[in-house]
Amino acid sequence: MKKKQLWLFVFISLVILVGVFYYMQYASNAKKEEIVRTGIPIGKEYIKEYYRADFIFKSYDYIGSYVNNTIYLIGYIKGHEDHSISIAYDFEKKEVLDVLGPAWFIDSRNPKKN
Repeated sequence: MKKKQLWLFVFISLVILVGVFYYMQYASNAKKEEIVRTGIPIGKEYIKEYYRADFIFKSYDYIGSYVNNTIYLIGYIKGHEDHSISIAYDFEKKEVLDVLGPAWFIDSRNPKKN
């Protein structure tokens, strides 16, 4: 009888641990999606203001908040689908840190970056 109780306890503990793990994963993904939803309009406005272009969002790259507060919004400029543009977005400060892409695009920044 004691052996059955021990296995039942182990099984229930395992189910609880797996449930907690999945919940934490879900909460983490929901937080990332919220950060991206907040960052896309800020990034698009930055590109429109400083580069006079339309940014089309495709995906994102999340480094992890244990490293820094940066998420990379990846996309392209309308009319230049074959050239990738990345916007480094600080989600704590809610501001664009940098824009990465081909030289012809980066050099088109107005006003020129100091």
